[in-house]
Amino acid sequence: MRLTLVWCLCVVSIQMVLGFMFAMMLDTRARVVGLLRTLIVIPVFISPIAMGLTWQFMFEPVTGVINYFLELLGLPGGTWHTSTDTALMAVMIADIWQWTPFVTLILLAGMQGISPEVIEAARLDRVRGWKYITKIVIPLIWPVVMVVLLLRLVDSIRIFDLVFVITRGGPGTATLVASVYDYTIFQAGRLGVMAAYGFLILIVINLVVILFLRLLYRQEKEARQVQKA
Repeated sequence: MRLTLVWCLCVVSIQMVLGFMFAMMLDTRARVVGLLRTLIVIPVFISPIAMGLTWQFMFEPVTGVINYFLELLGLPGGTWHTSTDTALMAVMIADIWQWTPFVTLILLAGMQGISPEVIEAARLDRVRGWKYITKIVIPLIWPVVMVVLLLRLVDSIRIFDLVFVITRGGPGTATLVASVYDYTIFQAGRLGVMAAYGFLILIVINLVVILFLRLLYRQEKEARQVQKA
């Protein structure tokens, strides 16, 4: 579970930060931005198996395209998914690449739901830059942020396909996240332990969902009280 916790903290944090940055960049009416919105969603619709095989090929030390381009730049290549030092980072990169567009689109939808009157009032009051983001954008899309954060956390806790295809939990235990570990228990024929560990994963997911729902309910209740006041 420790490795799964590290995975969730790193992957989800980076996806949320990058997703928010890209959403801010795409929050405009320019025609070219509409095309970009269509293109960035493509990774989301690729199956984790196909995504894993693609990245596995790219990470190959000898025939992979990543080392090829590094060598063109005069930089040393790496044993990305076959080294205990870089395997976890390599799989994280693949997951971040696939799911950051999803976070971007959800946050972008929340930003485009902000009332034009609010945006115009902020412009007239010269609320710009970091102050505009922290005082206007984030508070108004906070429920959307919480929902997409919950979705990504739950998906990260139960991550299996991508990790298994690229590294199968190795080398050693470098990428042995919870679901992959549960599968190795199944392969060993320890069905009772497998069921218990799978149930533990389910409990953790349910606790995360309950916590987020309580936070959302409390925030909505406080917002209603402020409106009544």
